[in-house]
Amino acid sequence: MQLFDIDAIDDEALVELCHQAEKKGGMIEGHLHGNRIIKISDQVAVKYGLVQESEAKTQEFAFNHVDRGVVHIPKVYRYIKSRQSGYLQGYIFMDCIQGQNLKDVDLDLHPDIPLLQHGSQAQLGIATPSGYIYGDDGARQSFNSIEDMNGYMNKRIDHINAHMKGNLKLDLQHDSIDLTPYPLVLCHGNPARRNMILKSDGSIALVDWGYSGFYPRFFELAILTCCLPWDKPFGKPVISELERLLSLSDQEMQYMKLTTYVRGANLKWSLDSCEPERDPLEEHLQYIQSTDPKRYEKLMADRMARAPTTTAT
Repeated sequence: MQLFDIDAIDDEALVELCHQAEKKGGMIEGHLHGNRIIKISDQVAVKYGLVQESEAKTQEFAFNHVDRGVVHIPKVYRYIKSRQSGYLQGYIFMDCIQGQNLKDVDLDLHPDIPLLQHGSQAQLGIATPSGYIYGDDGARQSFNSIEDMNGYMNKRIDHINAHMKGNLKLDLQHDSIDLTPYPLVLCHGNPARRNMILKSDGSIALVDWGYSGFYPRFFELAILTCCLPWDKPFGKPVISELERLLSLSDQEMQYMKLTTYVRGANLKWSLDSCEPERDPLEEHLQYIQSTDPKRYEKLMADRMARAPTTTAT
């Protein structure tokens, strides 16, 4: 397939081309129940699955604004949606990057691999964010302003306060986040080795922009502590170099720590459910009430008998 053919082929034909290439062994990365990367020619690869248009747009922004002397971003040619497989999936057609995945590279043999740098300023996107900070289900809301994001993060810090009251090791009673003073920069959101490709000229290509977005600069550093804890040979020098490059203020360091607490809250609680949190004991009692009223009456009588009594003074 020639590069210039992409714009000339209709959506369903492109989707069919992708799946035919996959059947012929063209899968570069992915697994059965997740997103997959398929090579359909020496020039073009496709990422498909639960892939959002926002990822394609952010990757396109990165391609147009990031210094290519620092890192290479695959050019996006087209994004389409299709139900050909039976349910709605997104497809990003992009540059096929030739090289060695950094997860397979012996870092001792390549001590001069360039490290990532940041600096592209932009605005918050309107897509629903996902990634390490937001837990398994994503943010479940769009951030159309800094105030929206402040509210999202402080809601979780307040929830931690309510559940950790009296814990001197985690005293956040007077802590909150205000991101208003900080410029927003493009953050990749998942800078693990598996998302980097070492090209033949020694440069690095950064792929998989599904967790990307525009955040204060310390977000990427907070994310690195989440996605690289088990990869010390790579993670430790990258984190150290990024700390040196950013020279974060004390306030930024504090906000970075609070950002990791927000992640912890998202992993522990679901705070944006349509239904309020329910007490499991009360749910169980309601079930007994509906299935065995006599047993329920006895349980409630026993409960009242054990309840502490108060006297009027």
